[in-house]
Amino acid sequence: MRSSGWILLVSRRWFSPRRGEGGSPSPGFAIAGIAVGVAALVVILGVMNGFQLGYIDAILEVSSYHVRLEAGPRPQSAAELDSLLGAVEGVAHVVPFRENQILAQAPDGRVLAARLRSLPADIDRRDPGLAKALGFSGPLFGGGKGLVLGSELARYLNVAEGDPVLVMAISSDPVEGLGTQSLRLPVRSVFHSGYYDFDANLAFIEEGEGGLLFSPGGDEGLYWGLKLKDKYRDQACVARLSSLGLAAQGWREYNRSFFGALRTEKTMMMVLVGLIFLVVGVNIHQSMRRSILERTEEIALLKSAGARLEDIRRVFILDGLAKGAAGAGLGLALGLLIATNINEVFALASQVLNALSSLLAGKGGGDYSVFSPRYFYLMEVPVRLLFPEILFVAAAAMASTALAAAAASTRVAGLDPAELLRYE
Repeated sequence: MRSSGWILLVSRRWFSPRRGEGGSPSPGFAIAGIAVGVAALVVILGVMNGFQLGYIDAILEVSSYHVRLEAGPRPQSAAELDSLLGAVEGVAHVVPFRENQILAQAPDGRVLAARLRSLPADIDRRDPGLAKALGFSGPLFGGGKGLVLGSELARYLNVAEGDPVLVMAISSDPVEGLGTQSLRLPVRSVFHSGYYDFDANLAFIEEGEGGLLFSPGGDEGLYWGLKLKDKYRDQACVARLSSLGLAAQGWREYNRSFFGALRTEKTMMMVLVGLIFLVVGVNIHQSMRRSILERTEEIALLKSAGARLEDIRRVFILDGLAKGAAGAGLGLALGLLIATNINEVFALASQVLNALSSLLAGKGGGDYSVFSPRYFYLMEVPVRLLFPEILFVAAAAMASTALAAAAASTRVAGLDPAELLRYE
């Protein structure tokens, strides 16, 4: 057998289940298992990416910036450094700010620790995306004076716009040493970023209103946050700043522990869900071994006709690849359908729960919502699908079936056509 066209013919024939008793199990079970695994991974990765990338975007837009210069003595003045940073290649926005830990006390005596950040009055020009990230349709410091509080911080303190808040901070002076400073400020507005840590622990104030709440002494205690045209070019920007004698940190280094935890979480989830492929691979391996036993006569005839061992093994490997491709295709279609309509799926699940509750409890029933904002800090479940990850999931599904088939096909080598055909 010199031609290899018969391999596809035999593989297509053997791919179909044998009829009658004792036939090989239908490939539909293996395909269904692969499809479930692929769909589950696509949905889980899409939701995890939605949450993780949403957190990263919020952190970079509101708090850490793409590149951050640490405070400390510098040869340049604040104005000179501001101009220097704005001229660095790749820098889109430069934001000087001060930051301090404070205690915020409400009129009824409630106290909560928070971070107070002082921003320049022209922050909307310097950083056009900040107000939008905080949920404002207009300027951040639009009218009046006072604090801009996070929604959860304002809720805990039980204050609204116009209510006074006593702000207390520890200050240091080279001569007088440590001291406490307090200032009563009205609530100017309340922001909602969608990221709980910011909404519960962050407040903003316009530069000049904080007085001694921040470290005195000219440029001392002043930080610079840089937003780049491409946030993934942070290391290149840090290198350029280092060549200018400026110590800076990129966003991945500054938030290393947080992003490392997110990466570990995602890796472990992929490993756990990927065990589905391992189970399916084992099942396919056992199914292939059974198929080889059932087709020993046919394999013997192929060997007697001159078929090479490698060609017969290719038949089974193609069989495994066909199952993997069919399962991966169905799983991708199902996973993408669910992932892109995940909120509609949860809404449908809520309706089903409410209907069941009404049937069991009678009139009045329940008003349940999966991932309700009353219990979860989100309005909807975010989904972001990344093409390289989807391609990897499909490739892993096909590879698991192909490897299982290749391992099972090694048994073909032990079949002797002379022995098998002697008794036929």
